[in-house]
Amino acid sequence: MKSLKAVMLVLASFLCLQSFSQAPVPFREPDYKKPKLFADLPAKMNLKTSRLEAFFTQPAGATVNTFITDEFLFQGKIVSKANESTHQSVVIRSTNRPGATLTFTKTVNADGTFRYIGRILSFGNGDAFEVTIENGLYYLQKTNLYDVINE
Repeated sequence: MKSLKAVMLVLASFLCLQSFSQAPVPFREPDYKKPKLFADLPAKMNLKTSRLEAFFTQPAGATVNTFITDEFLFQGKIVSKANESTHQSVVIRSTNRPGATLTFTKTVNADGTFRYIGRILSFGNGDAFEVTIENGLYYLQKTNLYDVINE
């Protein structure tokens, strides 16, 4: 009788523990066969930060039509903005690269210098761009979508 109670107690404990455990997180395998949205552009381009700075002064809803590099005309609509004391951000949905979104942020450092970060990506395509810095110059560097995000 004691062994039956012990078995029931162990079984009940096991069932309670299982009922409180979390369900596994769903994971999708990356689709490396997605089409390239930026195949016509070079892998690395000199970014014109002064042209992107102009986006911070425009209101949400404004349309933009600017060469952000010598080779890359970016057209779109500003969908959101944030303006804090040390950060400014803008998100622009592209009209000439369907599905692509540009996110660009300017950070003001304590010494008054600026730092820029940003990305252009489309979840429906396999390539993307990231803002990088080398020797004080900013570039748009082509990358793979799955190097930037996890699904």
